[in-house]
Amino acid sequence: MSEYEEVVAAIHVFPRLAKTGGHERILALLHALGDPQQRGRYIHITGTNGKGSVATTAAHILEESGLTVGLYTSPFIMRFNERFMIDHDPISDAALVAAYHTVAGALHQLQAAQPDFGVTEFEFITALAFWWFDSRGVDAAVIEVGIGGDTDSTNVITPIVSVITSVGLDHQKLLGNTLTSVATHKAGIIKPGVPVVTGSLPAEAETVIAAKTQATGSDWARFDHEFSTSHATLNGWGQRFTYLDADGRLDGLTLPLLGTYQLSNAAVAIRSAKWFADRIQWPLTAAEIRQGLAKVQWPGRMEKISDDPLIVLDGAHNPQGIHGLVETLDRLFGHQPMTLIAGILKDKAVATIVADLAGTHHRLWLVPVPDNPRAATLADYPPLEGTREFASWQEALAAHLSEYGDEPVVITGSLYLVSAVRQELLGGLGSGEQA
Repeated sequence: MSEYEEVVAAIHVFPRLAKTGGHERILALLHALGDPQQRGRYIHITGTNGKGSVATTAAHILEESGLTVGLYTSPFIMRFNERFMIDHDPISDAALVAAYHTVAGALHQLQAAQPDFGVTEFEFITALAFWWFDSRGVDAAVIEVGIGGDTDSTNVITPIVSVITSVGLDHQKLLGNTLTSVATHKAGIIKPGVPVVTGSLPAEAETVIAAKTQATGSDWARFDHEFSTSHATLNGWGQRFTYLDADGRLDGLTLPLLGTYQLSNAAVAIRSAKWFADRIQWPLTAAEIRQGLAKVQWPGRMEKISDDPLIVLDGAHNPQGIHGLVETLDRLFGHQPMTLIAGILKDKAVATIVADLAGTHHRLWLVPVPDNPRAATLADYPPLEGTREFASWQEALAAHLSEYGDEPVVITGSLYLVSAVRQELLGGLGSGEQA
């Protein structure tokens, strides 16, 4: 085992969850590292869906303007290093090893003084991200929230811009069973005087955000109010659209991502990047926005990995994501028959997701998510007429190719399933488990 592999394995040994919430542990670790989080200029992004797409798009736009941009996201699809990028280059194996030893050294100092001190995996790697971006002197960093907002380990910063992409029901055990509760958690990233950009939100969530922005004196830009997009046209495996805000129109923008929800994501990213540039007094041109959008790639989100046979991967892992997937498939393929192969984690809304997928005019085949203790078993899936179950995604894909080889197949559900499929079919170098 290489030192890199040992480091990744050591990171995954940290507990996934802590007994108590709050920021005491990560703040102590960051303080031992010299408080690197206090020196950055950030866009901080939360949301039930879309935060990864918004994060990578905003980073691309700012990179095109000449800024050096850190990007911290989760989960990874092919390789652990993807979680930490600068100008969309993942951290190197050697740099990850060095960063790990620095953060582990700070942790050991704390444990020498307080033997029962410990951190979670996400706290450790979040501290690592802040330290690495600071040590590399990035001009900006786009930081994606892990879960929720208020108690999330990333919520130890005062950003230049805060972003809430969407609000839906997910992670209910942690965030509650109502949209108001979820929105309250996500609104926890809003800081006094820091502007807020939001995507399309349900009324309950808008009420929460309105109260929080009023309390913090934060300017608020809402999709389809202060900024918007035109109806898009398909442009190959992508879209062409117009963006509008108080500054005017940006016509003929191209985005290499599919789905009407990606228009909202792109618009949120543009508004966020423009606000960020304004607040740090950095020039950002229409050409740079256009070039940044054109470079966006986000693996595992309506991603075509094969033309013949046509294989699409989409990590739609909650009811809101499934709705976006179904809408996009209808727009792309109409009533063309196809196979949906889905694998879901048991802590998600399994019955709702299966029912929504089974309610389409496509055939639905269910599989377990491989090598994941949180995976739903075949027995956990509701027995719905017309669905089929397979012991593995490989068996399901083989059956599709044998029986319906000239029709599209979409592999969806958990991003862990999408990651496993992508790694095997495209020859990835995955290391360990995502967080």
